[in-house]
Amino acid sequence: MLKFLDGLGVDYREVRHQAVYSMAGSAHLAACLEGSRCKNLLVQSKKGKDRLLVVTPPDAMVDLGALGRSLGLGRLSFCSPVEMMDLLAVEPGAMSPFALLADRDGRKVRLLMDRSLEPVSRFLFHPLVNTATVSIRREGLARFLVAIDHPAEFVEIPYRVVEHEVVELRANG
Repeated sequence: MLKFLDGLGVDYREVRHQAVYSMAGSAHLAACLEGSRCKNLLVQSKKGKDRLLVVTPPDAMVDLGALGRSLGLGRLSFCSPVEMMDLLAVEPGAMSPFALLADRDGRKVRLLMDRSLEPVSRFLFHPLVNTATVSIRREGLARFLVAIDHPAEFVEIPYRVVEHEVVELRANG
C-alpha cells in the first residue's frame, strides 16, 4: 500500500507502533503524528447488497438506523471480520480508506466521510495493518482515492446521543 502511495508521489509520514484495536488505544498517536484521528466503520445494508466505509471523528457514535434511512438503504449493520477480509483484505482494527485499494474491480464499497472532516488538512489512518499509522495530507488522500476510483462523499453522518446519568452526592451531616 505504501508503495502505491510512493508511485503516486504522495507525501506521507509513517510511524510503527504496538497493535491498536480501538479508538481509545490510538489516542497516543496524536502526540507523535500530525493529523486528525478517524473512526472507520465498515457497514452493510440488511441484505448485504450495499456496503459503506463510514469515516467519522474519533469519538463519534454513528446512528446506523438513521444513516441507513437517510441514504434510502434501510437497516445497516456492521460487517463481520470475515466479510471485512473477503471484501477489503483487512482485519478488525486496521480498516481505513486505504483498504479500498482491494476494491478496485467491483466498487463494492462506497466511501462516506462525515462532513465535519471536510476542512481537515491532514488525516491519520492505518496502512492496512494496525501496527502502523500514516499521516497523510488531504490532497494526498484525494489523489489516492482518485487513482483507485473511490471518491469520498462528504455527508452529514447522524450520531447517537448518549445521555449521561447525573448522580447527586450529598454530604452526610
